[in-house]
Amino acid sequence: MSKIITTSQLQKNIGKIDEYVSNSFAIIVNRGKPEAVLLPYFEDNDEMVLEYLEDYEMMKNKKILKERYKKSSQSGPSSLFV
Repeated sequence: MSKIITTSQLQKNIGKIDEYVSNSFAIIVNRGKPEAVLLPYFEDNDEMVLEYLEDYEMMKNKKILKERYKKSSQSGPSSLFV
């Protein structure tokens, strides 16, 4: 189960939170707005973290990406031949 923690709680209780996050995850909020997430670490999880970051970037830029690819799809088939 996740835990919601404020940035000030994180700064004051990092030791306790570190113990909690080793078995679960925590969402860090600043003034009520989610800012970050703390996840437990395990060997060879780099690829999953990179996939998460890629998904994060796509969601962050969703509107721009939709507009770009909408224009692309409306332009019709490409003359590129492979």
